[in-house]
Amino acid sequence: GSVVAGSSLVRVFSSVLVGALVLGPAAALAGDQEPRPAASEEGVFLGERYRWAHLNLVTRVLHDVVAIPGNVPRWQPDDWAQFALWTSAVGTPMFAGEPSPDVRFDRWTYRHLNGPLPELWSFRNEAVLWATLGAAGVATWGWAAATGRIEVAQGVSLMAEALAVAQIYHLSLKLALGREGPEDGEGNARILGPANALRVYPSGTPSGHSATFYSALSAAFAYFRPPAWLQVIVHAFAAGAIAFHVIEHKHFASDSLWGAVMGWYVGQWVVKHRASWVHAERRATPVVMVAPFAGSGVAGLALQGAF
Repeated sequence: GSVVAGSSLVRVFSSVLVGALVLGPAAALAGDQEPRPAASEEGVFLGERYRWAHLNLVTRVLHDVVAIPGNVPRWQPDDWAQFALWTSAVGTPMFAGEPSPDVRFDRWTYRHLNGPLPELWSFRNEAVLWATLGAAGVATWGWAAATGRIEVAQGVSLMAEALAVAQIYHLSLKLALGREGPEDGEGNARILGPANALRVYPSGTPSGHSATFYSALSAAFAYFRPPAWLQVIVHAFAAGAIAFHVIEHKHFASDSLWGAVMGWYVGQWVVKHRASWVHAERRATPVVMVAPFAGSGVAGLALQGAF
């Protein structure tokens, strides 16, 4: 139905964007530009020779998929604290109680929200959305490459890199877990393993839509550092779109949260470890992000800004 077609469009968008960007080798675009003098990095597939100016997109993605989990032993205490908080935020609605908070919230939306709200994630709307984003990404990269705007070309390439890595992770997890979606079986969100994954696809966890949005968005924010007011607007749009994905029973709430968190951290990692220089280094601009916080017996999420 429309859900399957819409999910396929995500894959098409990703493939087209990746294919277009890989046609122009990063080293050729970089020309005589000097990469930033990055601090020496130690770890699995880390260091200057793995950055944008030295590797094409596909090669970077293949290294990223290994490097991100491969460098977990090097995490700092704050990394582990964030991981624990987000794991709790995703795991609680998924597993706490019978039925789970995921299932209870989905049934509440059936009773109270299905009638009054319009359908956002229709086949037509998805087709327009992904076609527009895909065309905009390819056109921006093409313009930047043709006019020598290598700082823009690098930024778009990093966005595509983050998106591709998030797709690999989300598909691997979704196919391994085989979690039922709200409209599968009795809507009890059972995790039935790989044998069930293809039957319920594109339902399952984590959400590919969330991972797609937030991986590209996160990389764009980390690299380009747009004005704070624009970041807030984009955050609101992305969160609203993902909320409708839950309300329209395409995913449970924890599926979408997991995809968004995974996509966000992948985008941040890609810019930190793969950018040869960061566009925002040339100008000081505010940045706004969703971040966990913890206090005396209290934990949660907050929209934080650095000005």
